[in-house]
Amino acid sequence: MANYQEDLRERLKRKYEENEHTVVKIALVGQPGAGKSSVINKLIGKKLFKSGVYTDTTVDSQEESWGALRIVDLPGYDTKQFPFEDWCKQFSVEDYDLYLFVFAGKLHDADGKLFKKFKEWNQSRKHPYFIVRNKEDDIWDGERTLEELKKEIIEDVYSKVEATDIKVYFTSCKTGTGFKELKDDILASGIDEVKKDKIIAAFKADSIKDLDRKRAKCLDDINIYAWAVAANALNPIPGVDVSFDLTAFYKMAKKIRESFGLDETVIEKYMTVLGPVGKQLADKVLTYLTEEGIMLVLRQVAERYAKKRFLKYIPYVGPVVAACAGFAMTKTLGKYYIDNCYEMAKKILEYEVINNKDDVISV
Repeated sequence: MANYQEDLRERLKRKYEENEHTVVKIALVGQPGAGKSSVINKLIGKKLFKSGVYTDTTVDSQEESWGALRIVDLPGYDTKQFPFEDWCKQFSVEDYDLYLFVFAGKLHDADGKLFKKFKEWNQSRKHPYFIVRNKEDDIWDGERTLEELKKEIIEDVYSKVEATDIKVYFTSCKTGTGFKELKDDILASGIDEVKKDKIIAAFKADSIKDLDRKRAKCLDDINIYAWAVAANALNPIPGVDVSFDLTAFYKMAKKIRESFGLDETVIEKYMTVLGPVGKQLADKVLTYLTEEGIMLVLRQVAERYAKKRFLKYIPYVGPVVAACAGFAMTKTLGKYYIDNCYEMAKKILEYEVINNKDDVISV
C-alpha cells in the first residue's frame, strides 16, 4: 500500500510540474502586410501584436506571450541580410512546436524552401505547420469566380512545395471566415497532449464546442491542483481540521478564470449587461478573485469537510486527515468554480452572437 501511495503521489507531482512548466512555441512567418498579427490576434481573441508594425526590412524577431503560448513573429528570410539557411540557424526556426505561415500575395521561391522545411520538421518531430491565405475577402477578379481564384492559389502552393497533400486555409479577419476550421485542425494535428491543452486554454472560444473543450481541460487539471494544494498544506483553517496551500488554490482559480477569458474587466463589463443571471454568476466568479475571498469561501465549507472521513483520498495525499480534507475541498470547490466560469463565459458568448459583436474578450 505504501508503494502504491508513493507511486500515485509521484505521478501527480510529475503531472503538476509538467503542466506548470510546459510552453508552446509558435512561429509566425510569412509576407509583410499579409496580416500575420491579425491572424494570431483573431485566434487568441486579444490584440497581442500590433498590426502593420513589421516590414520586409525588419531584422529582429518580435515575441509575445499569452498563457503558456510563446509566439514569435520572425523577420523576412532569403534576403541579403538573411540567406535562407543562415536565417534558419540564427532564429532556431526548426525548434518551434507549431508554424503559421500567412500570405496574401504571390508566393516566392523562398516560400517554397520554407514549406519543404516545414514538411521535413513535421515528419521528424511532429511539429505541424499551417499555410494560411489571409484576406480572402480581397480575392477578386471580375472575369473569374472566387473558387477558380482559390484553386489557382492552391495550385501555386503545390508548385512551390512540389506536393499536392498540402492544405491551404483561406481566412478573413474582417468576416471571421476560415478560423473555425484552422483552429479545429490545429487541435487535431497530433501535437503533444499537454501542449494541446495549453492551446485550448489560450485560444478564443467562438462556440459552445470551444467552451466545452476548455471545461474538459480544466476538469482534467483538478486532481493535479488538488495534489498541489494538499501537498503543501501550509494554511490551517482556524477551528477545523482542514489545511491547504492558499497560494496553490489561488493559482488554480486564476488559471481557470484565464482559460475562460474572464478577467476582472470582462466580468464587470458583462455583469450588468447580462441582467440578474449575469450578476449572480459574476458575483460567484469574483469571489475567487483574491486570496481573502477564497479564504472566506473555505471557512464557510471547511467544517462539514472536517467532520467527514476522507479515507478514499488517502492514497493520493497520504495519511494526514487535514491534508485529505484540503484535497477533497479543492476538488469540489474547483469543479464548482469551473461550472460558474463556464456558465459566465457561455452567457457572454450567447450575448455576443445575438448582438453580432466581435469584442476582444477571450471567450
